Amino acid sequence: MRHAVLDSRVTSAEGLPQTMIDLGGASRAAEQAAYAAGTHLQASRSRLAAAMVTQTDPAEVAAEIDRETQSLIREVVLKHFPDHGFIGEAYRFEDAWSLRENHPLWVVDPLDGTLNYLRGYPHYGVSIALVFEGEVQVGVVYDPGRNEFFGAIRGHGAVLNGERIECAWPRPALEGLAATVFPQPGHLRMASYLAEFGRVVRGFGGVRRSGSMALEMAYLAAGRIDAFWAHDLGGWRAAAGLLLMREAGAHVEARDGRPVLLSGSLAACVPGGREALMRLLNGN
Repeated sequence: MRHAVLDSRVTSAEGLPQTMIDLGGASRAAEQAAYAAGTHLQASRSRLAAAMVTQTDPAEVAAEIDRETQSLIREVVLKHFPDHGFIGEAYRFEDAWSLRENHPLWVVDPLDGTLNYLRGYPHYGVSIALVFEGEVQVGVVYDPGRNEFFGAIRGHGAVLNGERIECAWPRPALEGLAATVFPQPGHLRMASYLAEFGRVVRGFGGVRRSGSMALEMAYLAAGRIDAFWAHDLGGWRAAAGLLLMREAGAHVEARDGRPVLLSGSLAACVPGGREALMRLLNGN
């Protein structure tokens, strides 16, 4: 991780010396993988334009690029840590969690914001995290369009392009900015979500929905927004952002009582902002 602590180590929960992870090395591997993935995504955009000429379905091309990017990330991180586990979009995080809770596990979303990427909307990112014993130990989110690299090591803070970041200072909700991720059209939760959305729109100074959950979480960590909420998360999409938000000082909670990494309903905000946010979300 740029200019961050590079010699950090974590032991097992029992403090046993045989289970140690070089978090400095892991953060460097994650950064290397994220930059390689971002470079591939940017270089591959011309293939989407070519698909229009050849009458190929652009969504199929984007899916192929997504798979290539995931393979690239896997190759980089497992080259440095061949005994670690790895999951991406084709896996169920809950299954991997049960199998590898006591084994280091890389959790990756190679292209968060696929529709944006497909349509040429310049807001998408790469998300890479290392999870061990139920906690995210290293997390990086990279925005190749803006060349913004967000990174965090558990217990050592968060950075943006090497400079330390913290979430914003508390402010009244009507002066604040919230962000969210919409459920898929036709989702069973859509009606209740829209009710939440309406209350937050009326209660906050502004609400944003950009189409990349990883970047929204990174923006909360960087002080660009004041609150974030979403339903039906994928563990691979949330892991890096969760660490960024926590290391930047944000309050993060699961609204469904599950472990945060397995939660289907996440809320996060600046310190002191929980009461106002939860009142709007819960409608009381």
